[in-house]
Amino acid sequence: MRLRRSLTIKQMTAVSAVAVVTLSLFIVIQLFHFVQQRRDDYARQLESIAFSVREPLAEAVLRGDVVRVEAILDNLLPVAFLSRADVMLPGYLQTLHARFPSERPVPAWLARVFKLPIRIAVPLYALPQAPASAPLATLVLQADSYRMFQFIVSTFSMLLATYFLLALILSVAVTWCINRLMIHPLRAVIAELQAVPTEQLLQHRLTPPKHHQDDELGALVRSYNLNQQRLAQQITDADDAAQSNTDAMTPPKKSQR
Repeated sequence: MRLRRSLTIKQMTAVSAVAVVTLSLFIVIQLFHFVQQRRDDYARQLESIAFSVREPLAEAVLRGDVVRVEAILDNLLPVAFLSRADVMLPGYLQTLHARFPSERPVPAWLARVFKLPIRIAVPLYALPQAPASAPLATLVLQADSYRMFQFIVSTFSMLLATYFLLALILSVAVTWCINRLMIHPLRAVIAELQAVPTEQLLQHRLTPPKHHQDDELGALVRSYNLNQQRLAQQITDADDAAQSNTDAMTPPKKSQR
Protein backbone atom coordinates (compact mmCIF):
# COMPACT_ATOMS: atom_id res chain seq x y z
CA MET A 1 0.00 0.00 0.00
CA ARG A 2 1.58 3.26 -1.17
CA LEU A 3 1.08 6.63 0.51
CA ARG A 4 -0.30 9.38 -1.67
CA ARG A 5 0.51 12.18 0.74
CA SER A 6 2.98 11.74 3.53
CA LEU A 7 2.36 13.18 6.98
CA THR A 8 5.73 14.91 6.60
CA ILE A 9 4.42 17.05 3.75
CA LYS A 10 1.10 17.72 5.46
CA GLN A 11 2.56 18.77 8.80
CA MET A 12 5.29 20.84 7.15
CA THR A 13 2.62 22.64 5.10
CA ALA A 14 0.54 23.25 8.23
CA VAL A 15 3.52 24.48 10.26
CA SER A 16 4.68 26.73 7.42
CA ALA A 17 1.21 28.23 6.98
CA VAL A 18 0.82 28.96 10.70
CA ALA A 19 4.37 30.37 10.89
CA VAL A 20 3.84 32.62 7.86
CA VAL A 21 0.54 34.00 9.17
CA THR A 22 1.93 34.58 12.67
CA LEU A 23 5.17 36.17 11.47
CA SER A 24 3.27 38.35 8.98
CA LEU A 25 1.33 39.74 11.93
CA PHE A 26 4.60 40.40 13.76
CA ILE A 27 6.01 42.11 10.65
CA VAL A 28 3.04 44.48 10.45
CA ILE A 29 3.16 45.29 14.17
CA GLN A 30 6.90 45.93 14.18
CA LEU A 31 6.78 47.93 10.95
CA PHE A 32 4.18 50.31 12.39
CA HIS A 33 6.20 50.49 15.62
CA PHE A 34 9.42 51.41 13.81
CA VAL A 35 7.64 53.93 11.58
CA GLN A 36 6.03 55.56 14.61
CA GLN A 37 9.44 55.79 16.27
CA ARG A 38 10.85 57.47 13.15
CA ARG A 39 7.84 59.83 13.02
CA ASP A 40 8.42 60.83 16.63
CA ASP A 41 12.13 61.32 15.95
CA TYR A 42 11.41 63.53 12.92
CA ALA A 43 8.82 65.50 14.90
CA ARG A 44 11.31 66.15 17.71
CA GLN A 45 13.94 67.28 15.22
CA LEU A 46 11.44 69.56 13.48
CA GLU A 47 10.48 71.10 16.82
CA SER A 48 14.15 71.62 17.68
CA ILE A 49 14.76 73.37 14.36
CA ALA A 50 11.62 75.47 14.74
CA PHE A 51 12.54 76.66 18.24
CA SER A 52 16.08 77.45 17.12
CA VAL A 53 14.87 79.94 14.48
CA ARG A 54 11.67 81.11 16.16
CA GLU A 55 13.05 84.25 17.77
CA PRO A 56 14.90 85.68 14.73
CA LEU A 57 11.91 84.82 12.51
CA ALA A 58 9.48 86.52 14.87
CA GLU A 59 11.69 89.61 14.97
CA ALA A 60 11.99 89.70 11.16
CA VAL A 61 8.22 89.26 10.72
CA LEU A 62 7.56 91.99 13.29
CA ARG A 63 9.78 94.39 11.33
CA GLY A 64 8.27 93.28 8.02
CA ASP A 65 11.71 92.28 6.72
CA VAL A 66 10.77 89.75 4.02
CA VAL A 67 14.36 89.36 2.81
CA ARG A 68 15.53 88.50 6.33
CA VAL A 69 12.70 85.96 6.72
CA GLU A 70 13.56 84.24 3.44
CA ALA A 71 17.27 84.24 4.32
CA ILE A 72 16.55 82.51 7.64
CA LEU A 73 14.37 79.95 5.90
CA ASP A 74 17.01 79.35 3.20
CA ASN A 75 19.54 78.61 5.93
CA LEU A 76 17.48 75.48 6.65
CA LEU A 77 18.20 74.02 3.21
CA PRO A 78 21.18 71.90 4.37
CA VAL A 79 18.91 69.98 6.75
CA ALA A 80 18.56 66.82 4.68
CA PHE A 81 15.21 65.53 5.90
CA LEU A 82 13.39 68.87 5.47
CA SER A 83 11.22 69.33 2.38
CA ARG A 84 9.34 72.53 3.24
CA ALA A 85 9.78 75.54 5.51
CA ASP A 86 7.03 78.17 5.30
CA VAL A 87 6.08 81.23 7.31
CA MET A 88 2.34 81.78 7.07
CA LEU A 89 1.09 85.24 7.98
CA PRO A 90 -2.20 85.75 9.81
CA GLY A 91 -5.19 84.81 7.70
CA TYR A 92 -2.92 82.66 5.51
CA LEU A 93 -3.10 85.41 2.90
CA GLN A 94 0.63 85.35 2.23
CA THR A 95 3.26 82.67 2.65
CA LEU A 96 7.01 83.05 2.71
CA HIS A 97 8.89 79.86 1.99
CA ALA A 98 12.38 78.49 1.51
CA ARG A 99 13.52 77.37 -1.95
CA PHE A 100 13.63 73.62 -1.32
CA PRO A 101 13.88 71.28 -4.33
CA SER A 102 10.69 69.56 -5.44
CA GLU A 103 9.74 66.62 -3.25
CA ARG A 104 9.66 63.24 -4.96
CA PRO A 105 6.18 61.66 -5.00
CA VAL A 106 5.08 58.96 -2.57
CA PRO A 107 2.30 56.38 -3.24
CA ALA A 108 -1.01 57.84 -2.09
CA TRP A 109 -2.13 54.69 -0.25
CA LEU A 110 1.13 54.57 1.71
CA ALA A 111 0.80 58.23 2.65
CA ARG A 112 -2.71 57.53 3.97
CA VAL A 113 -1.71 54.43 5.92
CA PHE A 114 1.35 56.02 7.58
CA LYS A 115 -0.10 59.55 7.83
CA LEU A 116 2.44 61.33 5.66
CA PRO A 117 3.76 63.99 5.42
CA ILE A 118 5.10 64.74 8.90
CA ARG A 119 4.43 68.39 9.58
CA ILE A 120 4.55 70.72 12.60
CA ALA A 121 3.31 74.28 13.04
CA VAL A 122 4.90 76.65 15.58
CA PRO A 123 3.35 80.06 16.25
CA LEU A 124 5.66 83.10 16.19
CA TYR A 125 5.05 85.71 18.87
CA ALA A 126 6.51 89.14 19.42
CA LEU A 127 8.99 89.26 22.31
CA PRO A 128 8.28 89.80 25.10
CA GLN A 129 5.06 87.81 24.64
CA ALA A 130 1.99 89.43 26.16
CA PRO A 131 -0.70 87.25 27.72
CA ALA A 132 -3.43 86.14 25.28
CA SER A 133 -1.61 87.84 22.40
CA ALA A 134 -2.20 86.65 18.86
CA PRO A 135 0.75 85.15 16.96
CA LEU A 136 2.47 87.26 14.33
CA ALA A 137 2.77 84.29 11.98
CA THR A 138 3.11 80.54 11.95
CA LEU A 139 6.23 78.60 11.05
CA VAL A 140 5.40 75.36 9.24
CA LEU A 141 8.10 72.72 8.82
CA GLN A 142 7.61 69.50 6.89
CA ALA A 143 9.80 66.39 6.72
CA ASP A 144 10.66 64.77 3.41
CA SER A 145 8.01 62.08 2.80
CA TYR A 146 10.21 60.30 0.26
CA ARG A 147 12.88 59.72 2.90
CA MET A 148 10.18 58.25 5.11
CA PHE A 149 9.05 56.10 2.19
CA GLN A 150 12.60 54.80 1.72
CA PHE A 151 12.81 54.02 5.44
CA ILE A 152 9.50 52.11 5.31
CA VAL A 153 10.59 50.08 2.27
CA SER A 154 14.01 49.21 3.73
CA THR A 155 12.52 48.31 7.13
CA PHE A 156 9.82 46.17 5.55
CA SER A 157 12.37 44.38 3.36
CA MET A 158 14.60 43.68 6.33
CA LEU A 159 11.72 42.39 8.46
CA LEU A 160 10.35 40.30 5.59
CA ALA A 161 13.69 38.63 4.87
CA THR A 162 14.46 38.05 8.55
CA TYR A 163 11.10 36.66 9.59
CA PHE A 164 10.52 34.50 6.54
CA LEU A 165 13.97 33.01 6.97
CA LEU A 166 12.95 32.36 10.57
CA ALA A 167 9.71 30.74 9.32
CA LEU A 168 11.71 28.46 7.03
CA ILE A 169 14.08 27.48 9.85
CA LEU A 170 11.15 26.81 12.20
CA SER A 171 9.33 24.72 9.59
CA VAL A 172 12.40 22.57 8.91
CA ALA A 173 13.20 22.20 12.63
CA VAL A 174 9.63 21.28 13.61
CA THR A 175 9.38 18.88 10.66
CA TRP A 176 12.61 17.14 11.67
CA CYS A 177 11.45 16.81 15.28
CA ILE A 178 8.03 15.45 14.33
CA ASN A 179 9.63 13.02 11.86
CA ARG A 180 11.93 11.66 14.56
CA LEU A 181 9.17 11.58 17.16
CA MET A 182 6.19 10.27 15.20
CA ILE A 183 6.63 9.65 11.47
CA HIS A 184 9.59 7.26 11.64
CA PRO A 185 8.02 5.03 14.38
CA LEU A 186 4.76 4.98 12.42
CA ARG A 187 6.58 3.97 9.26
CA ALA A 188 8.34 1.19 11.18
CA VAL A 189 4.95 -0.11 12.40
CA ILE A 190 3.52 0.06 8.85
CA ALA A 191 6.52 -1.78 7.42
CA GLU A 192 6.21 -4.49 10.09
CA LEU A 193 2.49 -4.97 9.39
CA GLN A 194 3.02 -5.14 5.63
CA ALA A 195 5.72 -7.79 6.09
CA VAL A 196 3.54 -10.21 8.11
CA PRO A 197 2.71 -13.42 6.17
CA THR A 198 -0.99 -14.25 5.85
CA GLU A 199 -0.70 -17.51 7.78
CA GLN A 200 0.86 -15.71 10.76
CA LEU A 201 -1.66 -12.88 11.08
CA LEU A 202 -3.34 -14.28 14.19
CA GLN A 203 -0.08 -15.00 15.97
CA HIS A 204 1.55 -11.70 15.04
CA ARG A 205 2.34 -9.15 17.72
CA LEU A 206 3.75 -5.70 17.03
CA THR A 207 7.07 -4.70 18.53
CA PRO A 208 6.60 -1.61 20.76
CA PRO A 209 8.56 1.36 19.33
CA LYS A 210 11.63 2.30 21.29
CA HIS A 211 11.11 5.25 23.67
CA HIS A 212 7.34 5.14 23.00
CA GLN A 213 6.17 2.62 25.57
CA ASP A 214 4.41 5.28 27.67
CA ASP A 215 2.79 7.46 25.01
CA GLU A 216 0.06 7.22 22.38
CA LEU A 217 2.16 5.14 19.99
CA GLY A 218 2.88 2.63 22.75
CA ALA A 219 -0.82 2.53 23.64
CA LEU A 220 -1.67 1.92 19.97
CA VAL A 221 0.73 -1.02 19.75
CA ARG A 222 -0.50 -2.51 23.06
CA SER A 223 -4.12 -2.18 21.93
CA TYR A 224 -3.33 -3.87 18.63
CA ASN A 225 -1.54 -6.74 20.37
CA LEU A 226 -4.39 -7.13 22.89
CA ASN A 227 -6.98 -7.22 20.11
CA GLN A 228 -4.91 -9.81 18.24
CA GLN A 229 -4.75 -11.93 21.39
CA ARG A 230 -8.51 -11.67 21.98
CA LEU A 231 -9.24 -12.48 18.34
CA ALA A 232 -7.00 -15.54 18.48
CA GLN A 233 -8.64 -16.64 21.72
CA GLN A 234 -12.12 -16.22 20.22
CA ILE A 235 -11.15 -18.28 17.17
CA THR A 236 -9.63 -20.98 19.39
CA ASP A 237 -12.76 -21.09 21.55
CA ALA A 238 -14.96 -21.28 18.46
CA ASP A 239 -12.90 -24.14 17.05
CA ASP A 240 -13.09 -26.02 20.37
CA ALA A 241 -16.86 -25.54 20.54
CA ALA A 242 -17.29 -26.72 16.96
CA GLN A 243 -15.14 -29.79 17.66
CA SER A 244 -17.19 -30.61 20.75
CA ASN A 245 -20.45 -30.35 18.80
CA THR A 246 -19.06 -32.60 16.11
CA ASP A 247 -18.00 -35.24 18.65
CA ALA A 248 -21.41 -35.12 20.34
CA MET A 249 -23.26 -35.62 17.07
CA THR A 250 -21.14 -38.57 15.96
CA PRO A 251 -22.97 -41.90 16.79
CA PRO A 252 -20.97 -44.49 18.73
CA LYS A 253 -19.68 -47.45 16.76
CA LYS A 254 -21.39 -50.87 17.38
CA SER A 255 -19.25 -53.46 19.03
CA GLN A 256 -18.57 -56.60 16.96
CA ARG A 257 -19.24 -59.97 18.54
